[in-house]
Amino acid sequence: MSPEHRLHLSQLAIYLRESRQTLAAWDAYSDQHSDPDTHQPYDEDAYGLRQRQRDSDSLVSFGRVYDHADELVHVAEQQLAQLPTSARTRRYAWQVRELRDSTKGLYAVHDDWLAVRRALPASARPGTEAFDEPLAESYAEAWHYLDQWAIHGQALFAINALAQKRPKASAPALVTAPPVPKAAAASSAARRWCA
Repeated sequence: MSPEHRLHLSQLAIYLRESRQTLAAWDAYSDQHSDPDTHQPYDEDAYGLRQRQRDSDSLVSFGRVYDHADELVHVAEQQLAQLPTSARTRRYAWQVRELRDSTKGLYAVHDDWLAVRRALPASARPGTEAFDEPLAESYAEAWHYLDQWAIHGQALFAINALAQKRPKASAPALVTAPPVPKAAAASSAARRWCA
């Protein structure tokens, strides 16, 4: 395993840990601030603000993975191709497809946000409703894809562990990852989405 791939996996591990913490905090808040029978929030406005915070925290945490999410998926696909087919590897292949789709979805949501942001009036700055409302909508759209990474991201570690156990002589060399999409190649500030 290359040092770069090791770094990317360690950054993914941080995201997975932080996403579990974020989701646990959200679940506790939701349970405490919603009717147990109807699941309706007691205060819609406060609930919505807390949900926005969950979405924002998740996206900020994923920022360390965002630029190389495609590469992580690509390497896992290559590793899977070298492993014997089994029920376990078929499940991992499905999870990797979910991650690929989620990555594409995140990049598309980010591109949409950039288009919306370009169309905002000059007076729309962070901290104003004109900016913060569409930004919150973008975060909300990204939530599903981030959650898919939180659910299926662990598969990349399992695949990597299986690939590392394979005899080195029988494993073909990995080809280079495909070029990073335009949205992913944006500056590190873009990882923060609204920058």
